[in-house]
Amino acid sequence: MTERHELRWGGFAGFAFVVLAVVAALMPGLPPRVTASADEISSYVADGQGRLMVAALLWAVSAALVIWFAAAFAEALREREERSDVHIALMAGAVLLGTAIFMYGVALAVVANGLTGRDVALTVGVFQATMVLNAMIGLAAAVPLTAAGMGVLRTRMLPDWLGYVALAAAVISGITALTIFATSGSFVPGGSYLPIVTLVAGGIFVLSASGYMAREHLPSAVPMGQMRTQ
Repeated sequence: MTERHELRWGGFAGFAFVVLAVVAALMPGLPPRVTASADEISSYVADGQGRLMVAALLWAVSAALVIWFAAAFAEALREREERSDVHIALMAGAVLLGTAIFMYGVALAVVANGLTGRDVALTVGVFQATMVLNAMIGLAAAVPLTAAGMGVLRTRMLPDWLGYVALAAAVISGITALTIFATSGSFVPGGSYLPIVTLVAGGIFVLSASGYMAREHLPSAVPMGQMRTQ
């Protein structure tokens, strides 16, 4: 059984990550698709310039929080199965995800900052790149979610259903990244609720795991393959 304040703070970081990420995703409103007209894109950026800047800051903070949460979770996995590489994959994936989220926040800030006097074509180009980056976050999220799901099922440190939730969220996240291949229709990057669906899927796992972590204890470990005697 793990009982440390670091575990609790990691749980609080998970809660804060989900809250900030949801607010950051919803604050600017639904963006236009990358195939939208230049006028539509430039109007969206101009009308929501302030909201985009705030959202950029929230995304940057949430990037650090998700790494903090994953570090505490990975440490709990390591304590239960030191010879496994799952906790390393989780930590590496979390750094990849945090970096992708931070870069998305930077891209949003670049889109919104210095809009006055900037060529419309440049604004449109940066916006399109930002929406593609947003879609690619789904692929980055799939890595730590897969590792977390495998870790839960291997160590039994959380209920099995939570491991399956993480794996399902990983699949959904990976599918979202495939939208970068769409050149027309409702699945092109931007103008879609798919990134929010990905956030919700992963958020369910993070919130549930954070709830256990915030109580400063996790169930005792039962290695994979060992029959439960209870």
